[in-house]
Amino acid sequence: MTELSPKPLLTRRGFLPGSASGLLTARIFAAQPRKSDFSFALVTDTHLGKSPGYIKRMQDAVAEVNASPAQFTVFCGDLVDSGQLEERQKLYPEWVEMAKGLKKEFRAVPGNHDPIEMFKKHVNKDAENVIDFKNYRILTFADAEPNPGHLGVVTPEQLKWLQARVDEANKKDQRVILVAHVIHHENKHPDVGWYIKTGRAEFGKFLEANKSIVAFFGGHFHCGMRGWSDTYHGIHEVILPCLSYNNNRKLEAAPGFAVNEFRPAWVQADVFGDQLLLKYKPVGAEVAVEKSLALK
Repeated sequence: MTELSPKPLLTRRGFLPGSASGLLTARIFAAQPRKSDFSFALVTDTHLGKSPGYIKRMQDAVAEVNASPAQFTVFCGDLVDSGQLEERQKLYPEWVEMAKGLKKEFRAVPGNHDPIEMFKKHVNKDAENVIDFKNYRILTFADAEPNPGHLGVVTPEQLKWLQARVDEANKKDQRVILVAHVIHHENKHPDVGWYIKTGRAEFGKFLEANKSIVAFFGGHFHCGMRGWSDTYHGIHEVILPCLSYNNNRKLEAAPGFAVNEFRPAWVQADVFGDQLLLKYKPVGAEVAVEKSLALK
């Protein structure tokens, strides 16, 4: 609890007596922080194999998530770097063993560096998954075209699956969060210009029609934490900081928001009735930035 500097109490007649100086001082304490409904962790772009230090960094992140209040974790793709290369594919079992060190449930999606057959063989047999927690439903799905591609793809079959899962959530009065590797928001220079392109019009209609969708998280950009809330009914689309590396793309004047923090990190998402509070957690350091996203 934070203690503020003592201040004299005033009445209509002036200071209340109560000390040798005739001033009654009082300790005024800051209000207790609001308690969130629940928290979860978001981790993206571990890129095992790109640098020897990335294995230790993932181990450290797992330990930090375990020490946090996160009730589950979602990994947002690019688990292994250049996973299409045969010599890198041995890293998928190693990635899985580290992820299993989490004390609570986890899900993952493949990125453009993760061949879908490797993901299904080692990580999860299904590329689309559901997490139901309290009054939320988190839908994770694969939308990254494989290397050397960087854009997003959503198929008619995926749209049918997503709509059916949202319909189920609506019957339970659940809010919905989407998680994939590639974001939907069409971003232009100085952003990298990676977004869902194939199936874009149909996916846009899906987003527009489903007001229970409140947020869409992705990775892929390596630019720290970046986001927009200006499409459809105000869906918050957020690019997450990468656990491997982040670059400063000088996005301060670009539309949306960008935080001035680029250390390798994961995000703790605290869920309240009226907001999502995103905490940028550099590995080995305290929370560096908080971003509040209002919920309707």
